[in-house]
Amino acid sequence: MGSKELINEMVSKVNEKDLSGIANAEKIVSIALSDAKPFTIIIKNGKIQLTDETPEKADATVKCSDQTLSDIITGKLNAFSAFMSGKVTVSGDLFFVQKIISVIGKTR
Repeated sequence: MGSKELINEMVSKVNEKDLSGIANAEKIVSIALSDAKPFTIIIKNGKIQLTDETPEKADATVKCSDQTLSDIITGKLNAFSAFMSGKVTVSGDLFFVQKIISVIGKTR
């Protein structure tokens, strides 16, 4: 299962209480994968949605391999370690990306 499918599955399990930290945000995070089709995470109206559309403008862009993102989402790899080692690069709103990872990670 790829990172998009993992995230989509986990998003459906996000608890409203955990979502409250980002619920009022309207943000777009572009996910650029080196070895899989890119996708976009949209947070709007208290919901997290995934789409295959490429945004004209994103609040943040995450670049990594599909396996690296999958490992971060499942907790096999620490996001901070992956960032510091260069396995993941983030441009734009890094703190918001951390919040999304935290919210989604609580569904593990």
